[in-house]
Amino acid sequence: MADRLTARDATMHDLEVCATLLAARHQRDRADSSMLPPAFADLPASIELLAPLFALGDVTVAERGDEVVAFMAGERRLNAADHWLSQYYPPRVTVVPIHGHAASKDVDLAAAYSALYGSLGDRWVQAGFFNHRAEFLAGNAAQRDTWFQLGFGAVTTYAGRDTSPIDAPALEAGIEVRRATPEDHAEVERLESVNGRFHHQGPMLWPFLWNDVRESAGGLSAYNLSRDRHAIFLGTRGPETLGMQMLFSGMAFGPPLVTPERAAYLFHGIIDPDLRSRGVGTALLEQSLSWARDSGHDYITLHYASMNPLGRPFWESRGFETIAYSAERRVDERVAWAKPPE
Repeated sequence: MADRLTARDATMHDLEVCATLLAARHQRDRADSSMLPPAFADLPASIELLAPLFALGDVTVAERGDEVVAFMAGERRLNAADHWLSQYYPPRVTVVPIHGHAASKDVDLAAAYSALYGSLGDRWVQAGFFNHRAEFLAGNAAQRDTWFQLGFGAVTTYAGRDTSPIDAPALEAGIEVRRATPEDHAEVERLESVNGRFHHQGPMLWPFLWNDVRESAGGLSAYNLSRDRHAIFLGTRGPETLGMQMLFSGMAFGPPLVTPERAAYLFHGIIDPDLRSRGVGTALLEQSLSWARDSGHDYITLHYASMNPLGRPFWESRGFETIAYSAERRVDERVAWAKPPE
């Protein structure tokens, strides 16, 4: 018999019990992935992580009788059209982060999440948010199947690996890998534009927004180039730039709940489409891993488009393990006006 569950809006009084559910889920999840940080299996860290979501107010809990057995928390995001983030998120989107949902291990997950998302989804549609995102662990089949049944499909994949060396083939004569300097900023921007053009093609079909976000994205790469703690590596052949990898240290681009301790973040891995299959990407990764080790990092993490036909084969064949997915559901906007009569 399915659980008899009721959903209601959460209050700050529910924070501790929801954090307890999250900490217990994280402890179970860590049994399947050694990369997950241990801190969030403890209640204080989970409370600190959840508190900002509770402050925003988009939190529901599912009760079995008087017992809270599941929760879901999301946030509404408005992304400026000229900000680099708009390349990866719609302008109006709600996000249930990976730490924004959990359930007791003995509850019917599908029933609980259906009730919770049903409540939040109604609220978001009424507020004019029709793009809904959710993050979940790749290795948790129950989470993956439940979000799929709720209409969500993967958009980005979050992956990571340790910084141990890899075997890189010898490069063709004249090709080298070097660290970029501020004088290389124009070539860095050119490659970012190349990356946008690639993701505009099918099957990714992402909007090409480089002209809109150039100032913001260029500011981020200029910041990288101006700080020793971050790095950009270029693959070059004489004056020609073939590809690059952009790395950040100590910046939280990945979900904190599932980001390994002492991890660097690989923000861009780009090879000019006409110059692939020459070992440049692997040579760049070898240099990135070496830099990460020398900088005190034990792991490197990254995101790539889940529908990118080149991304997953490249990263997985070089030791990257899928950690989590960000999935999206686009609600038919006609729901705002095509309503049943009162």
